[in-house]
Amino acid sequence: MDLFVSTFFNKIDKKGRVSLPSIFRSSLPKDHKNQIILLKSLKNKAIEGLSVLRVKEIATRINNLDFFSDEHDDFTTSIFSEMLPTNLDKEGRFLLPENLKNFASIKNEVAFIGQGYFFQIVNPATAQELQQRSRKRINVNKKTLSKILGGTDE
Repeated sequence: MDLFVSTFFNKIDKKGRVSLPSIFRSSLPKDHKNQIILLKSLKNKAIEGLSVLRVKEIATRINNLDFFSDEHDDFTTSIFSEMLPTNLDKEGRFLLPENLKNFASIKNEVAFIGQGYFFQIVNPATAQELQQRSRKRINVNKKTLSKILGGTDE
């Protein structure tokens, strides 16, 4: 599976559409090339964009929770009930719903932030804040990729 990487800035047109960066379009699964799933982030004032395959992976993980638990209810309600399947047109544009734009404080321009298996759509100023905050946490906590990949806490 290809990953969503890098950061891109795009304007929203008069009809409320925005173009998904071409590198992101090429990361979508072949049998779902024209579809993305949008939802409100549970962590930030951001919109998360996922492929259909990623949604299926998340559904499988949630399905492994105790069906009668509050955790199961919270995740299914917070995630699945708010997902919006969206189709891309021939030019790779999609409609960004008003309720999601309002949630993420988006007006006329967006930033697409690659997150590996998903991407975020945010206000351009928020993109810079999120990137700086993440880098600061990594530095303060002295996190390195070798620690994460190697599983050591040294």
